[in-house]
Amino acid sequence: MVRHECGYEQEILCRKCGSPVAYSGRIGLHCPKCGREITLVCPGCGKKW
Repeated sequence: MVRHECGYEQEILCRKCGSPVAYSGRIGLHCPKCGREITLVCPGCGKKW
């Protein structure tokens, strides 16, 4: 589960390999398995994750 700054929490899976996505303040959303960086809009507040 990845939590956004607004408090919204969701499990996000990588579209490329299917593994759970991690969040790092420096990188943002990324897949630790394949290294893909993910851009996503938060459904809770509408801001970039």
